[in-house]
Amino acid sequence: MRAPGAIVIAALLSAGCSLLVHFDDKATASCDGGGCVDAMTGDTLVPQDAGGERSPDPCAALADGMFCAYAGACQCQYCSKGTCSDTKACPQGFNWEAGVDIARCCSGLPVLTDTNANCGVCGIQCMTAGVTSPQDCQLLGGHYQCVDCAANNECWSGCCAIDTTPYHCSASDCNTGACVAGLCPAPSTCVVGNASPNYCTYP
Repeated sequence: MRAPGAIVIAALLSAGCSLLVHFDDKATASCDGGGCVDAMTGDTLVPQDAGGERSPDPCAALADGMFCAYAGACQCQYCSKGTCSDTKACPQGFNWEAGVDIARCCSGLPVLTDTNANCGVCGIQCMTAGVTSPQDCQLLGGHYQCVDCAANNECWSGCCAIDTTPYHCSASDCNTGACVAGLCPAPSTCVVGNASPNYCTYP
């Protein structure tokens, strides 16, 4: 049985409506509570048995509040009283499309984190106005960063790193190069780059 959110999306698509992003009812992780757990591809976590029939609801073996399905449109389902029935907005940073790391739920909306509004992770904004040099979200060392900054106070992080080019807003202490605790928007965390700039990512 398809999740309600998937039915709504299917109806919109069949009616010829266009959506900003593509949904295919896939999910790879839930970051509720700051930690991520893997989720199976498909409408729900309910596996099929050898005869092609659905196995019992996964919530028969999971505690209330546990993630059990992705319903689409950044709506997640959780176990409630033994069934996968409690639907609410997916947690910040939830990966809504398997295999596409930049497909994330930001403030309850499905977005791609390769834009100036959400660069790398939800909530990192590249300054494009009122600055000496407009920034742009670009891949740098394999991760999306706000590049072309001109001054520390023009960066979301307070650090415009000039040790590599192009200059970029770094998730680090500009004096030491170390990650700064709490600087990356939660639940993302800072990772010290290996021969590349530091970056924010989800656990």
